[in-house]
Amino acid sequence: MPGIIFRYISKNLTIFFFGILFVFVFVVFMGQFSQIFTYAMNYGADVFWVFSTMLYMVPDILVLSVPMALQIAILMTLTSMGQTGEIMALRAAGFSFTEIARPVLIFALLLVAVMTGLNGWLSPLGRHHVEQSKEDIVSKISKVNIEPRTFIDLGDWDLFAEDVDKDNNIIYQVHLSRKNDDSALSTKVNASRGKVDIGSQGIRLTLFKGQMQRVYSLESRKIITSEFNKYEVYIPLSQKSTDDRRLKAAELTTPALIKAVRQGKDSMGEKEWREYRPAISYRMSMALCPLIFFLLSCPVAFITTKKAGRAGAMIYSLAFIFAYFGLITIGNSVAEKTDITFLVYSAPFLPVIAGLAAGVYLWKKRLSD
Repeated sequence: MPGIIFRYISKNLTIFFFGILFVFVFVVFMGQFSQIFTYAMNYGADVFWVFSTMLYMVPDILVLSVPMALQIAILMTLTSMGQTGEIMALRAAGFSFTEIARPVLIFALLLVAVMTGLNGWLSPLGRHHVEQSKEDIVSKISKVNIEPRTFIDLGDWDLFAEDVDKDNNIIYQVHLSRKNDDSALSTKVNASRGKVDIGSQGIRLTLFKGQMQRVYSLESRKIITSEFNKYEVYIPLSQKSTDDRRLKAAELTTPALIKAVRQGKDSMGEKEWREYRPAISYRMSMALCPLIFFLLSCPVAFITTKKAGRAGAMIYSLAFIFAYFGLITIGNSVAEKTDITFLVYSAPFLPVIAGLAAGVYLWKKRLSD
């Protein structure tokens, strides 16, 4: 008999959980897809880049979706059983509330293990790949579309043309200025016309009948001007190197994060130091989220089983979700701003502590009835 009850509750909980999880993942996935697609359009990335990037974002999406799906699934399952009289029948058969909730507890503990893996390894690795891919896309000029009377960003150069013959790649009344030039304050090239050749590695501009001006950085009053009949410049597509990019805390696995924190403040900047330290506690707090939602949801479902239908279950679920994630935000904000070591590592556990206290109170109330 207990085995049948265990399988029955587990089956209902699983159906609700995966159904709600699918909805959450789909909604968040489509929202992220819209942003990534817009990003790709702006920087000229291909369709493969879009879909591969979205694939690496799945663990990050699951980190937020799994706890919310579990919270709603628990209340939906138990309130549904209460509405149909199944909870009352189980109680009449001699099952305690603790025994009825045992399958839910096991399910929640399994998700704690899943969340630990997601938060500690899969999500950071996926986030690192996404951020690095974005940096690589931005660092390369992968889409060059020269329009008339429009400034075109070509890495270290800006290009402006009054008119454009796209069929023959000819530009007229050309103005070319260099943004990054160590030897001069400014370098400007003007020409009556020019030809544009776009290759896989760079862009070659051949300008005709124009003038070049250079203002030296050491002597700003000295301007060198020269006229030319033909001037060639090659602009590589790569703008900058991304090898020295500072990694965010969300891009580091938990072991790497612990190692970075142990190296001390001198090994990183002030911003990274304040971001890295509370990140470990934040991940643990998020991993414990399914367990806290179990402690809050089961007694509420048992207490309100006759009063609350699915609409009531949804309201309670949203209240718990907003409260938990709101306290996480507050805890992280305190941890990042304070210099007190104890608060740095304990503040992110604010929702866990509050959830445990509320859960113990609700269970005592339910068991005392």
